[in-house]
Amino acid sequence: MRLMDPDLGTLNCGGRVAAHVVMGNTSYFITTNSHYVPRLPEVDPKQIVIRRDMRFGPDDPVLWPRLYSDKFCHLAAIPKPSTQPQDHLAVMWWNPTPDDFVCPASGLTLTRGLGRLRGARISKFAIRTHALIEEYEQYVKSLPTGTKPPLLLPQLVQRLQLSLERLRMPSTYVRMVVGVTTVQREYLELTGLLRYMTKYRPRLDLIDAADTTHPDDCVGCFTDDPRIAQILWKVCLPCWLIRPLKAFADECILKMVVPLAATDFLEMSPAAGFAPVLATDRLDDRLSILHRCTENTPWYRNPFEGHVASTAAAGGSGVGLPGGQSTRAHPSRNASSVSLRGRGSPYAAARTESKARKEKGPGPKLARDKFLPFDRPEMPTTISLWASALAAVDRSRPPSCGADLPQLYVMPEPALLASPDDPARRRMLYHHYTLLRDALMFRLGYGDGDEPHALLTTQQWRDIVQGKITKQGKAGSRAQARSASLEELLRPAFSACSMDDLTGFPVSPDAVPPLDVNRTKELLWELAEINFRYEFLALDARASGLNRPDECRTCFASPRLIGMEFNESQRGFAARETDERLPHLLCMAGFMRDWSVPCERPKEIDNAKGRTQWSADSIHGLESAVTKYYTASFYELFGRAAVVPMRLDSSHTFSSAV
Repeated sequence: MRLMDPDLGTLNCGGRVAAHVVMGNTSYFITTNSHYVPRLPEVDPKQIVIRRDMRFGPDDPVLWPRLYSDKFCHLAAIPKPSTQPQDHLAVMWWNPTPDDFVCPASGLTLTRGLGRLRGARISKFAIRTHALIEEYEQYVKSLPTGTKPPLLLPQLVQRLQLSLERLRMPSTYVRMVVGVTTVQREYLELTGLLRYMTKYRPRLDLIDAADTTHPDDCVGCFTDDPRIAQILWKVCLPCWLIRPLKAFADECILKMVVPLAATDFLEMSPAAGFAPVLATDRLDDRLSILHRCTENTPWYRNPFEGHVASTAAAGGSGVGLPGGQSTRAHPSRNASSVSLRGRGSPYAAARTESKARKEKGPGPKLARDKFLPFDRPEMPTTISLWASALAAVDRSRPPSCGADLPQLYVMPEPALLASPDDPARRRMLYHHYTLLRDALMFRLGYGDGDEPHALLTTQQWRDIVQGKITKQGKAGSRAQARSASLEELLRPAFSACSMDDLTGFPVSPDAVPPLDVNRTKELLWELAEINFRYEFLALDARASGLNRPDECRTCFASPRLIGMEFNESQRGFAARETDERLPHLLCMAGFMRDWSVPCERPKEIDNAKGRTQWSADSIHGLESAVTKYYTASFYELFGRAAVVPMRLDSSHTFSSAV
């Protein structure tokens, strides 16, 4: 459609084409600066429905244009679905199928229906996500000093990182599909918001409009306000101006098109087993509700404490902290008076070695000294300075936290599986752990609401890898009580993993496969690394009184707490070259300067602030200081030996299993 004088060209309230629609009892024309006209989405005004493809159909602004909203003006800048398979963004509209769901081979797990997204797909998402986050970081750096980005930007970045991390965890097929669509939705909205801030908003301040011959390939939006249409036309975003038929008395229609219906392009059938989300018919309310119900709330719960520890926005408030900010948790400094449910519990404190020697129960009469390295052919290699620092912890007096609470771990420590002298018994423990590994990881990643998963004692972990995970033993015995307690703790995760039938577990000795030393080293390294990463986050929370787990994760080779790639065993604190370890040591030292613990902080940690010139000797000195302060602080505040990082040698051949 054009204005009456065709020589004037397409003006900002005119359009290339028009479509006739009837809404209620009124006829309207929709004109546009684009070459097509979508229908306004027809949605249930009282609810939002998740569809069979785990998306939200026409309610979702990344799939279909919505009416313009001042509060969510960036939605018009979201990229439009690509029609070219080779487009680097095509993966953001891709629909996963069962062929993309990879389950462990038979005999390698007890889980049923638990798997992961195919690695090649995860890599595609990771590459695009990392590139987008780099673009965000460059935008933040370009802002004038003292200017902060819109609050929604860091929230979307953090949510996208969390969602990508979830994709690496074992899950059911439906959870995997939900995880994929969540990553896609958050990526597309973050892209739209970045585009709006860096490209379209600056165009408003230009005297001359951008080339408006063709609007950009964005989702666009509807509006009935000519002023908004003029703005969108100027910045070259697709818009569809809705006007009553009677408004066209002085205009002529050059070309009519049939409006496109969402039902022809989007999945509309409701997903089975997913209840609709109650909503209103107000657009801003619906968009806010959609944000909340699609938000991947932080999966990380600090098991040392009883609350959500991530600074990411969780739930319906929509309030998050930009990167680099923290909230103070105000812990009690009287550590010895902390209750079992207080800060640091249930990781609180261990029994002293002398008390451990007196305890009755299975195992050797003398407790293994967990402050000393443990050597087995299948154990990963110790990192010398970390091992030396742990061995040097002063245990001549009880720790300041007290010495009467049990030793608790997020996962079994590696030496627990490697400790039996009998090789056949070790093979059985390794095999049992392999069979249970996905279910135990699932338990870490999918907790019960806001409650962290329960940490387990050394004896409980020993019972698990021995196969005592269902109620058994003599009636009224301690063994029966322990197995019944374990069954209760593990049942939710096992049920979610379809592990209702444990026939054949524990595995008979003659059915245990031969030891794969390479694979076993990888699994033991993974156990050490998971424990170390969880323990560092908890130690920082306890020692600093600050709630900053997301910032602390920047110290590691990757920010993941679960699902680390095995090649990380040669990076970060485990890197061979000192200059590769330096950034991670400086990062940890920076957090340590906020700690208040009853042991002296080495001067090298304070002197590292602002230092730019480092020799090999000075890096060695900093590493020695960081490792000693870490292991001593952990002993003082948690009363036991820390699980320290290990490495896989450069000669290690990585297995293809995940």
